[in-house]
Amino acid sequence: MLKVEWTYPVYKPTTPRRKPGERTVAKEVDRALPIEQAYMLVADGDKRPLLIMRECELCKGTDHAVLSRTLSNEQTVLLTHWFRCVKLPPNVLTEKHPFFNLFKKGEKQKKVPHLFFADPNGDHKIALPGDQSQSELWKVMFTYLDRCYDENAKAAIKQLRKVLGSYDKLDAAEQLIRSRIDKEIEKNGPKSKKLKKFDKDLAKVAGQREKLRAQEKELRDLALKAPVEPEPETANQQ
Repeated sequence: MLKVEWTYPVYKPTTPRRKPGERTVAKEVDRALPIEQAYMLVADGDKRPLLIMRECELCKGTDHAVLSRTLSNEQTVLLTHWFRCVKLPPNVLTEKHPFFNLFKKGEKQKKVPHLFFADPNGDHKIALPGDQSQSELWKVMFTYLDRCYDENAKAAIKQLRKVLGSYDKLDAAEQLIRSRIDKEIEKNGPKSKKLKKFDKDLAKVAGQREKLRAQEKELRDLALKAPVEPEPETANQQ
């Protein structure tokens, strides 16, 4: 549960087929894609809001707030499951990189952001420096979740954190049972009658874990709001 599911989009230039009589064909020149095409490629049909981050060789640790698995960042990682998380390489800042326009610095920006959020088509973009506080990051993420999803993400997060706690308890219970099995085998051998009881205990834990997985899946499956369709243009009446 505590793992950010990153995607790593790669643009592959197309080379047109050689026509009869042609010896060579012109290859596509390295260039920054138009912003609309860049968003279409990184979204890849996913209707979830985007979380796009660029890796940075000079600023090690700037993505720590998103990547860390410490308890203080548990909520952050859980929230990322309702976003399409995209990671781009450091050279995305070179002008000929296909996705350069995604991180192209605006006129009013002093620095290029390390990550930003946006709708799949690029609307409602909010950029962050990368060293923002957890509370700032959560505020932005919940802004998108409240606007893009029909169901309450805050309520789902509370329940998911309870599920995490239940997983921890089951892991501890299973570890204890397996420890008792090892001791029993060491003491009375692999044919000990007590082992059947321990096997039943393990099966009970496995059943409880399956119920938790079903609960987790249900909590994760928040319904996206239907996109707002533009109003049809009416012809001017004479």
